[in-house]
Amino acid sequence: MSLIKQILCGSLLFCLSSLLLASPIKSLVLHYDEAESGAGVQTMRYIINDQFLRIDSGDAASDFILFDRNKTTVYSINHEDRTVLKIINKPWQSPDYDFSVFVEEHALMDAPKVFGKQVFSYQVKAQDEACTKVLLVKDVHMERLQVLYEFQNIMSGQQVATLDNTPKEYHTPCFLVDQVFHKADYLKLGLPIRISYNRDYSKFLQGINEEEVSAELFVLPEKYEEFLPFSQ
Repeated sequence: MSLIKQILCGSLLFCLSSLLLASPIKSLVLHYDEAESGAGVQTMRYIINDQFLRIDSGDAASDFILFDRNKTTVYSINHEDRTVLKIINKPWQSPDYDFSVFVEEHALMDAPKVFGKQVFSYQVKAQDEACTKVLLVKDVHMERLQVLYEFQNIMSGQQVATLDNTPKEYHTPCFLVDQVFHKADYLKLGLPIRISYNRDYSKFLQGINEEEVSAELFVLPEKYEEFLPFSQ
């Protein structure tokens, strides 16, 4: 192949790659009001498609979390520090607890329907204390919720890996079930419209939409320092 043809082919491939990168990606966009004791309420945006999950405050220029399904890796991007915290997948299993853990699930017959569907209550209890309380509608956007489920299990894997860094006196049943070995099995049932955790943290679904979003939202910034989280 002549040098001119090589240059032309290379330019064409570059242009095609740029066009593909610029093509919008059909995604499910969820907006949750997230409230934490002492920290007020913040609206967070969850953009979910087949390959990525991006979590941000709704501003494309804000700090964000990016989950790459193909790499089973979570990235936390801080623009001010120009850093990327990289959290890799660490498989884990729930231990044999020395306390009882069980799930309660039932339909809320008096609750108004959402998306034309019945609302269900889902609670994870440890030692008769409610650790995670969820209101959800079943069988809604299940493929997209699988992405959230995978993301949560990677984040829980990081909590499991660093558990020994937390003093034993804080290893309460709800701390272990709700924060460390958090399986998020409710995401296999349906879309959460409200989640309340024992640690005074809650999420309320405020908006949901399917839309085309820029592919650039799922690109890591260049020349940022990358590091791994502190572990045991």
